Amino acid sequence: MKILVLVAHPDDEVIMCGGTIDKLIKAGHGVSVRFFTHNDEAYFGKETQARRRARTVQEMKASSRVLGYDGGIVSGFSDMNLQSEKGRLIRAVMAEIRDVKPDLIISHHAGDKHIDHRTLGEIVPEANFQSGCDLCGGDTVWNAAAILQGEIDLEMTTLFAFDTVSALAEEHLARKMDAFVCYESVKDEHKVGDDWLTEKLRVCAKLRGKTVSAIYGEAFIINNYAPLNAGALATIANAIA
Repeated sequence: MKILVLVAHPDDEVIMCGGTIDKLIKAGHGVSVRFFTHNDEAYFGKETQARRRARTVQEMKASSRVLGYDGGIVSGFSDMNLQSEKGRLIRAVMAEIRDVKPDLIISHHAGDKHIDHRTLGEIVPEANFQSGCDLCGGDTVWNAAAILQGEIDLEMTTLFAFDTVSALAEEHLARKMDAFVCYESVKDEHKVGDDWLTEKLRVCAKLRGKTVSAIYGEAFIINNYAPLNAGALATIANAIA
């Protein structure tokens, strides 16, 4: 299978589905990750925004090497401004889908606390549907069979009414943690230490895993924008088993 991960910021892919990315790659599936911003509003103190942008790319590349996906492409939208660019964003998402031709898409959910996450959560299911129609030019019409929308809540303060869980083994969670610490600035954004954040990720993964009798897990909403069919269900089962 080919899996396309669409996220707003570098580090979102690890927090939301880093263990699942590792599991899919180890099972022989192809995983592509696309970022829509450089996360460059997350700069502090003496660091300039330009330096923050450059560091984001360095951290993303280091993290991608840990998980083993095919690098990452940043589309260059403005951080914290995806909502104001919905028209351009939906066309950009369609272009990525038609380029990669994925069987499965993983992205944010529309109830997330971050404005960019919420916007992609709203846009991606519709973009996938429209990408399968003869719209917006191009030579390719394609849509993924299924969409999974994951959670990002390091503070664990928001309820997440998930539909399914990707079961993870200890090795998958270990690589998720290794990929996560490549993003050195996360501890500054949340004003806590690395140990506290990684413990939060481990606790959440343990809670999600318990719901499917696994050691760890990552939870997802199924949002196909259209009624699910047998092919969509088979794709999801293949990805999370």
